[in-house]
Amino acid sequence: FEGRTELAPTIWEDNKLIPEIRDELLDIAKNFIESLSRKVEIRDIHITGSLANYNWSPYSDLDLHIVVDFLNMHENEALVKAYFDDQRMEWNNTHTIKIGDYEVEIYVQDANEAHFSGGIYSVLNDKWIVEPIPYEGEIDFATARKKSDDITTQVNLIGHIIRSGTYDSGLKSIDRLKRKIRKMRRMGLESAAREFSPENIAFKILRRE
Repeated sequence: FEGRTELAPTIWEDNKLIPEIRDELLDIAKNFIESLSRKVEIRDIHITGSLANYNWSPYSDLDLHIVVDFLNMHENEALVKAYFDDQRMEWNNTHTIKIGDYEVEIYVQDANEAHFSGGIYSVLNDKWIVEPIPYEGEIDFATARKKSDDITTQVNLIGHIIRSGTYDSGLKSIDRLKRKIRKMRRMGLESAAREFSPENIAFKILRRE
């Protein structure tokens, strides 16, 4: 989880996307949009996450965000989000797409939704929207480990609840814990440390384990 001094060299060259990588990502986004059951207007296509920053690792995914205005599709934004979540999950489950050593993970992002990241690159326009800066602060690994251990303990307790047959209570606990994890990561990404916050590091520990 330590910060690096350069962007991933197999993805970036002279602080820009390698042209062949950009072409592949554009094709992936196009294929996904064309697979949908209705016409969708793309506002932009972003790379974000650790591979658009200085905290990439062999465990990183290539987070490909397709930016769409949900309100242009339907006034019920929650319904639109549910549709895209279903479609992207099916796509990600049925397409194992890798660029180099990194698996491509598609996400459909609402153009009106605030997105917090230390690095955001427009694949469509081939330029940085938020250019990353190497992190020079100390990473609070002790707090990150404490947070991840606490959530792991709660996951194990929910397992006991489910196995005891009290399914309603187990499902409520799952929903509550999912909300807690989302809130924890969002708080970290909105903080000054962003990707290097203990909340985001805790999330990555949980994901790896």
